[in-house]
Amino acid sequence: MTRLLLCALVFICVVGCGQEDVANIRAGALLTAETTATEAGFNAEVVLCRRIGSKTGKRIAIGDSFVENPKKKNRYIHAFLDVTGAPLGVHQIHLVWIKPEGKEMFRKSAEVTVTETTEGFATDVIWFKAEDLHDRDADETRLGDSPDFTLYARLNVAPRKERVPGEYAFRAYWNRELLVDKAFILETPDRS
Repeated sequence: MTRLLLCALVFICVVGCGQEDVANIRAGALLTAETTATEAGFNAEVVLCRRIGSKTGKRIAIGDSFVENPKKKNRYIHAFLDVTGAPLGVHQIHLVWIKPEGKEMFRKSAEVTVTETTEGFATDVIWFKAEDLHDRDADETRLGDSPDFTLYARLNVAPRKERVPGEYAFRAYWNRELLVDKAFILETPDRS
């Protein structure tokens, strides 16, 4: 009985501490010896756009309202999760597209590891599939002066996909807690 109570207490502390850490991170207030680099504070922002410059990588046609388009270069809505001042450690991030009725359409998941190096900071991103957690695809390590990184996802809105017009959302979860929720409108062109 004592062992069972002890296990329950440890479980509650671990789960409770994890939720509290996420709340502190979201408020930009997690200050530990390992997170000395987050002086500017933790921040995450979602940017939605229609196109990406092929030579520059520049985000083109940024907005929160998009019209369905059959042209190949305009058939996607691109989402960028820009994270600045990330705390050191390993973090689970989920990028989720939500339908107008509130149901999940697609999910992209990553394990992001932020470490401090002698030259600055290193960020390793490993993408994995929900259906097969062993199927992993690693991005190239990103090195920088600060613990900042960007994650990317896209949604195909070509007419053949027959997406319902309405208010969609793009959500980012940080260690299983909602971090950012960005709504956007998808419209169909006037066909009259």
